[in-house]
Amino acid sequence: MTTSSLPAPAATPRRVEWLALFAGVGLLLACLTGLDPVVDGAQPSMQRLLLNAAPALTLWLLLLAATRRVVLSTWLALLALGGLYLANAAKLGALQVPLLPADFRFLQQPASALQLFTHYLRIDALHAALIALGVVATLALARERPLRMLAGWRAGILGAAALVAATSLLAGAGPWRRAYERGLPELQPWSLSDSALRTGLIGNLLLYHWQIGGGDVPAADEGAASALLESHAPILRAGLAATTSIDELPDIVVVQSESLFDPARLREVRGGRYLTAWHRLAARKATAGDLVVPTFAGGTVRTEFEVLTGAPLASLGGVQYPWLELDRDHYPGLARLLAAHGYQTVAIHPNSASFWNRTRAYPALGFDRFIDSAGFPDDRIVGLFTSDAALTDRVLAELPDDGPPQFVFAISMENHGPFDWRPGLDPDRLAALPIPEGLDAGARAWFANYLYLLDDADRELARLADAIAKRKRHTLLLFYGDHLPDLGPVFAQLEFDDGQPATAQPTPWLLYDNRKPRARRFDTHAWMLPGILLDAAGIHDDGWFDLLATLARSKDFDPADERARAGIDALARLQLRGELEPVLRAALDLPERGLGAYAP
Repeated sequence: MTTSSLPAPAATPRRVEWLALFAGVGLLLACLTGLDPVVDGAQPSMQRLLLNAAPALTLWLLLLAATRRVVLSTWLALLALGGLYLANAAKLGALQVPLLPADFRFLQQPASALQLFTHYLRIDALHAALIALGVVATLALARERPLRMLAGWRAGILGAAALVAATSLLAGAGPWRRAYERGLPELQPWSLSDSALRTGLIGNLLLYHWQIGGGDVPAADEGAASALLESHAPILRAGLAATTSIDELPDIVVVQSESLFDPARLREVRGGRYLTAWHRLAARKATAGDLVVPTFAGGTVRTEFEVLTGAPLASLGGVQYPWLELDRDHYPGLARLLAAHGYQTVAIHPNSASFWNRTRAYPALGFDRFIDSAGFPDDRIVGLFTSDAALTDRVLAELPDDGPPQFVFAISMENHGPFDWRPGLDPDRLAALPIPEGLDAGARAWFANYLYLLDDADRELARLADAIAKRKRHTLLLFYGDHLPDLGPVFAQLEFDDGQPATAQPTPWLLYDNRKPRARRFDTHAWMLPGILLDAAGIHDDGWFDLLATLARSKDFDPADERARAGIDALARLQLRGELEPVLRAALDLPERGLGAYAP
């Protein structure tokens, strides 16, 4: 018998194909049920399940139309779901915040994201074997017999319908939006982890994308803004009317130190051993204290946003990654104001310029130049990232002895996580670090790596402050931590002295003036720092930053008060939208003058 005379394989019966399709849908739903269990306060499980499953089923239909293979399409959809929920679990474990739509923007610039995130991956033999098995399974399933029912034009019709469904779902078309907003609990941007538990991860992503996912700064509550202004009218009028005669504009250096906090806040960690330079400056020469920051264990961009704009992150109505989520070409912030006063402005950060969309954000903030990782040699790495010593060298190189005043804004990188491994550290230094006995072996390794790098950060603070003290030019140094480190095992085993959780702990900050060194204790919020800094420099804007500086000096203003925060959030929105001047003038009965002189 010749090959051509062999009987053709029997066609798969139509009912078997239907059974395979129903099995694929059932498998996806069962998987989602396990990945997104219903918690207290959630809607009835079937309604919640179907709303969270709709995007996954849409993806499955697109794959089905493209491949005509039901098992392969189901497998690929399950891989996508598994990757999504694994990424969410990793982010929750490190930052205690679920995945958000802006996280996916890293896919637009995968090179810079992979450069950082691959440091968090641990691929041992087991993981490598599982990856290989997954690749083999995918290739094997590609040999699956195509569905007869999707032959010819039917696959095109299915694909077009699935594409319309996916596009309208992403855009938040009316029927989709009504179904999700009625069928799921309301989005809670102030508590995103709880919101994701109540709505499901995928539902939470969609609601966030529709309601908050980018665009401009939200409209302000002018009533709340005016109420705050009027309640502090006398001191605000005096503060906005004040002028200072300055013979010489000072150079200004701002250093945002990665993952900096005082370990002595932890029980079993003795005081006086860590951050010795910070404590010495705070005790003798600088205004210093605790700093309330808007993020924990990551999200550097959040603290960065508050310091550079003077606006609380909370004023953005749920936005978590400002440089990614706000579509703005102009920010009326610290760099723009200083540029209007004749400063040369430079930002320095030894990471990829595209990370957090800084390539676009920094020019919008008013920086003349941005020095990123390309400006640092490869041989200045400590552990995983560019050393703080290399950053200090670069900062000092940007401070000439003559010429126009300089504004240098620097973000360190050496002490960035992960902390569970750190190649190339000095084993003798690591072994000499005093580690609390209450930690197990795993947590001791995490803590030792962090403390080693913390010592480096503190040493560079001392070197920078000493160099500034010797300068003939008037110079201000603002130094602060952006957030606590991701030390999950350590924080789980050691409590804090104040009994509060790690997420409620402040970071250290200080402001050193080489012409007027004096010690003063002052606890504050990150968004108040630019007002405090400009006040110390004798620089005024007759507007937002003078308002912040005046409130910072007021004993009657409590940033934690609910009404005060509502007023500040409203005023910050007005400032960012360029609408502050008329409200400020009307509420305080000020003459019409050049408020916001640093506008474009």
